[in-house]
Amino acid sequence: MDFGLLYELQTMAPRSRTRDHTLYWETLEQVVRADQVGFTHVWAVEHHFREGFSHNAAPEIWLTAIAQRTERIRIGHGVVQTLPQFNHPVRVAERAAALDILSNGRLEMGTGRAVNAWELGGWNVEGNTRDMWRESLELITRIWKSGGEPVTFEGEWVSLRDRVVVPQPIQDPHPPLWMAASSPGSYRLAGELGLGVLSFGMAVDAEAIGRRIAEHREALAESEPVGAFQNPNVAVFMMGYCAETREEARAVAQDAFNWYLDETVREFSKWADNSTALEGYEWYHKVASNLDKLAAARNFDYLLDGGMILCGTPDDLIETIERFEGVGATQMILGTAIGGITHEQVLRSIDLIGAEVIPHFAAKVAA
Repeated sequence: MDFGLLYELQTMAPRSRTRDHTLYWETLEQVVRADQVGFTHVWAVEHHFREGFSHNAAPEIWLTAIAQRTERIRIGHGVVQTLPQFNHPVRVAERAAALDILSNGRLEMGTGRAVNAWELGGWNVEGNTRDMWRESLELITRIWKSGGEPVTFEGEWVSLRDRVVVPQPIQDPHPPLWMAASSPGSYRLAGELGLGVLSFGMAVDAEAIGRRIAEHREALAESEPVGAFQNPNVAVFMMGYCAETREEARAVAQDAFNWYLDETVREFSKWADNSTALEGYEWYHKVASNLDKLAAARNFDYLLDGGMILCGTPDDLIETIERFEGVGATQMILGTAIGGITHEQVLRSIDLIGAEVIPHFAAKVAA
C-alpha cells in the first residue's frame, strides 16, 4: 500500500495580497515533511475560477517547486486538464516532460476532462469532452513514444503536423499514466486504455470500490494501452486526519470535512440544471437530481461509520485502509490540508501517519 497526499490548495483566508503566498509556502513545507516521513506520492489537482476551494491553477509550477525540495516522493498530476480549451496537449506534453526531468524521473501523469460545470463554462467548452480528452491523451502519448522524432497527428479536436516536440521525459518511454474516475463507468474505460485509476471515492465504501476495481482489472486483461505499457494501480482518495485520540481528530476535522462535502455537493448539484449542456455527463445529472441521497452523504457520522472517511487514531486509520487494501486498492491518497485545518495541524497528522500508519503497512510487505 502506497500513501499519497492530494492538494487542492484550499484557503479560508480573506482576500489579500499575501493569502496565496502563505498558502503556497505552507503546503510546500507540508510535502517536504511527508517526503521525510515516508509518504510515497503527492498529487496536485488543476482547478480554475474556484476561489477558496482551489487555488492550484498552475499545478506543474507548484509540483516543480516540490521536486526541487524533495528526494523520494513521486510527483503526481492528479489531474492535469487536457481538454484543448484548458491546455493544448502539446503544451501538456512539453510541461510534463520538463517536470519529469526536473524531478529526476518521479512524475506520475494523471489526466482528466473536468467535471465542474462552472469551470467548463468559464472556458466555453462545447462538444464531447470525453472524446476531447481521449484524443489529447493519444497525442501526448504519441509524442512521448516518438523518442524525439517528428510527430504528425490529425484529430477532430487537435492536430499536429510533422513537428519534433521537446523536451522528452527522462522516464523511458514515459511516466506512468493515470485517469481520474469519479463516475462508475470510468473504471472500465481506464482499464480498456491501460490506465491506472485515481479514484475520488468520497461517500463510497470499500465494497463499492472493490466492485469497480474488479471491472478495471477485467478490462485491463483485454486492454489496448494508449501508452506504451499498462498501469494496473488503483489509488483511492479520501479525506483524512490522524490524531492521538478520536476526540482530537474529530474536533479538528469535522467542520473542515463537512465544508469540503458541502462544496462538492454544491458543485455536483449544478448538473441538475445542465443535463443537456454537454454530452457525457449524464451520470452527474442523475446523481445531482437525487438530492436526498446527496444530503445523506454529507453526514459526518454516516461517512465515518461507513468507513468512507479517515478520521481518528492511527489504529482507526489502519483498520479502514486495510478494508480498501483488501479489495485491491494499491494507494491511499489523503486530503488533509482542506477547509479550516491549520498548517500546524496538517503537519501533526502527517507526522503521526508517518510514525505509526505507514510503518504498519511496510511491515506487512516485509513479512
